[in-house]
Amino acid sequence: MEYTVKEVAGLTGTTVKTLHHYHKVGLLKPCKVTEAEYRIYGIKELERLQQIEIYALKKHK
Repeated sequence: MEYTVKEVAGLTGTTVKTLHHYHKVGLLKPCKVTEAEYRIYGIKELERLQQIEIYALKKHK
């Protein structure tokens, strides 16, 4: 399955702004970007996002 940034934000509770930041700094790259420049994420990217969020939680403890 493939998801837009808005869909990923809704599924994970992560904000669109945070997802854009992760892309900008190279932490989470979309599996593809459409001609209209929409970021598209797949299962692999959702798993990566989960890892990023776990590490972020551990860092703030």
